[in-house]
Amino acid sequence: MISRRTALLGAAVVAALGSAAAFAGPGPVPTPTYGATPTLVPEQVRVSAFPTYDAAGHKTGTAKWRISPAGGNCCETFITAAPTGRLYEAGGTYPWYTDDQGKHWYEVQFQVPDPPWTADNAKTVAGGEGATTIGPDGTLYGVTWDPYSGDHLQSYTYRPQNRTWTVGENPIHSPVWDRPWLVYAKGPFTVNGTKVNQLLDAQGGTVNKDLENFSTDGIDYSNAHSVSNDESAAPAGRINIPVVRNPAADWWQPNFLPADWAVLPLNSGGLLRYDGGSSCPVARVNPANGNWQCGTSPVQLRGVVRQDSRGYLTEVYPMGGSQLAFATSRDGGLTWSTITLTAPAGTGRTLETNNLYTVIANGKLKQAVVSSRWDDAAGNGHDIVFRIDESKPTPKVTKIYALGKGDLNTGNDVSSVTAPRFDYESIALLPSGKIAVTFDDSSCLQPSTRDPNHRSPEVAILV
Repeated sequence: MISRRTALLGAAVVAALGSAAAFAGPGPVPTPTYGATPTLVPEQVRVSAFPTYDAAGHKTGTAKWRISPAGGNCCETFITAAPTGRLYEAGGTYPWYTDDQGKHWYEVQFQVPDPPWTADNAKTVAGGEGATTIGPDGTLYGVTWDPYSGDHLQSYTYRPQNRTWTVGENPIHSPVWDRPWLVYAKGPFTVNGTKVNQLLDAQGGTVNKDLENFSTDGIDYSNAHSVSNDESAAPAGRINIPVVRNPAADWWQPNFLPADWAVLPLNSGGLLRYDGGSSCPVARVNPANGNWQCGTSPVQLRGVVRQDSRGYLTEVYPMGGSQLAFATSRDGGLTWSTITLTAPAGTGRTLETNNLYTVIANGKLKQAVVSSRWDDAAGNGHDIVFRIDESKPTPKVTKIYALGKGDLNTGNDVSSVTAPRFDYESIALLPSGKIAVTFDDSSCLQPSTRDPNHRSPEVAILV
């Protein structure tokens, strides 16, 4: 979520600087750290009922959802579930969380000096934007970029063992760092001669997505990488996807736009890249030095891919704009079982964009949930969630949920000058099997000082 003016300015700066080396400076820069304070927010919460359907698209009844603005910004709402049942929202300047499935929300304000216009989640302007992920011990890792308070890239962690928030300030990043994505990768890796157990990979930017920032602790992201430069080194050879059980894999699955960033954290350790948009179609993070490394693979991946705690793969990708393919693999992607997903009659007919969908798979629950947005003939968006049984080799849709009124025509990026924005899908599957998802219709508001009736995606949690 970035203004057109800022994006154009960033394009000029990126063109001038060129590579990651331009951001490195003369040497390591210590990352300043701060604390943070959770505050209970008097958030307006409502409960609404929307239709449910069977696998064939026949209406079966309704489901109730608890709905609230819960952070976010003008266009983006990013949710992440923890194994404790806590739900985090991190689409705006500050992270939010709820421990009671949306009845009460806490905003976590960083103890960093902010200009007056960025207070209260930047209600006067559009606000910052961020992303989160969960580590194996339940630790929350997050990043947030706020161009309106002086181009701050801030990182943060929450460690549930001692209930401690830590915030870091990261000056090394590309000039335009909007729409950030974040992923956790299990080690071991050797980085700058030191063996570490994990890497956090953060990516941001509308103009240049070649630059990424790595961190070994979730606070210091000064390790900047040019993906294309990394991949020009010696190839890795054959890259496989081992089928390994790992309970953390149900929780570290990130939300991201498949067109922006196609990465897969592996249960066995490491991080796989399969976007095909750089110098090679598939790459891995080299455990010997922490750099990206080209390779070859017998597995062809597309769309959004997850590996659950059983080591099984789930993949979702569009088919001609009017269907989604949903596929599962139990042998590391060598063979797949595929079904198609279609919005129920009377809702949307085609995907709003070819990347407005995402999926989360849970091996313990043996199910997956897919969120997607479909446009009807008038161009109004309908938010549809598919719940899918993955207990058997062939997946099966068990229920389809429609959310919202389906009465809002939304844009999805900076090209939308006047229409309300819904930039990407975000969904979470709680340990109880309850679903949390973002959606947008005419009832979804995020009032600001300048626009009390400003529309923005909201968070809905299945009651």
